[in-house]
Amino acid sequence: MERDNPQCVECTVRRCGAHEKKGGVPSSCPTVRYADAIKETTERYRLSENQAVILGWQGLMGKILDPEKPREKFSWTRVDEIMEYARIRGMTRLGIATCYALLFESKLLSDILEANGFVVISVSCLCGEVNPGEMGMQGSIFCNPILQAEVLNREKTELNLMVGLCVGHDILFLRHCKGETTPLIVKDRALGHNPVAALYMSQNSFYKERFMRKPGE
Repeated sequence: MERDNPQCVECTVRRCGAHEKKGGVPSSCPTVRYADAIKETTERYRLSENQAVILGWQGLMGKILDPEKPREKFSWTRVDEIMEYARIRGMTRLGIATCYALLFESKLLSDILEANGFVVISVSCLCGEVNPGEMGMQGSIFCNPILQAEVLNREKTELNLMVGLCVGHDILFLRHCKGETTPLIVKDRALGHNPVAALYMSQNSFYKERFMRKPGE
């Protein structure tokens, strides 16, 4: 690890989260190291497309963190948040980019969205039925995240949900998708699509030996 690289996770000051900005910060702190970028990036929030997202987020947080209903925040699932965000933004046309292996979960999601008044367009990663041999690849199936993105682009979906796209395929989908996109399910074959469990188990179980090996072991 390079000493001067920004490492917010290693910071013991955490001034950025304090109400009063007292005390110094490490030289690696991005607030200090990239001070010239603060104004530049802040100005980007004034762009209309970014303002729309921020206002949607603020509207959502206003409901989740309602001071008159302090326990309300514990009842909001990710699905609830996505639907409420879409309503605040006036979005009615939602896309689902799904892994073929998670079509069951995506069908459940589609049913929920449609029951709540949304128009849903869903596209499987195997759409297009491309022969992998034609791409110089081995295997009998070819996942096509770029086509998934293009289908949703042409369908003019306003908000897209990624459901279980493989690492790499999700990158290509995001690169080529024009609509706003948020993940709902991140694929984790070992942990029931709950990758944060690996982080928790790396502290006090056999996963610690698995992940925290010393170089060369």
